[in-house]
Amino acid sequence: SVASKATTCSSCDGGTYSEGLAVNCSVCVSGTASSSRASVCTSCDAGKRSGDGAASCESCAGGRYAAIGSANCSACRGGTYSSAGASTCSSCDAGKYSGDRASSCNSCNGGTWSNASASECSNCDAGKASSTGASECTSCDAGKRSGNGAASCESCA
Repeated sequence: SVASKATTCSSCDGGTYSEGLAVNCSVCVSGTASSSRASVCTSCDAGKRSGDGAASCESCAGGRYAAIGSANCSACRGGTYSSAGASTCSSCDAGKYSGDRASSCNSCNGGTWSNASASECSNCDAGKASSTGASECTSCDAGKRSGNGAASCESCA
């Protein structure tokens, strides 16, 4: 019998690659991607991810992030946030808070406050008050009072 010899080469599809004189195309691993006719798979940029055999990398949704070459996007923890395609999560400013997987931070309501990177706001103590987005509560002036979680002080009657 006579062995048949290939006389043409086939291009590898997106998500696969071929090095040199390969017989078959190899599948790109998670965290990498390739276009068609590729000789290598390239790592996904920070803020993007891919599964096995990907022709392109996908941006992480807001509230998630990814380092270079990631197979998955990770969730931002409470007190942090990210926009779509982020490589890291950013801390919420003082006077703001967020839960897990947040794409933005919310301002603390009047009568509450927070430090930076807070996952929730704390009530002001009695005798103190705060406006929306406060990083601290201020003491009531002489002759005024407030209960816990007050947005303003009122005159003593």
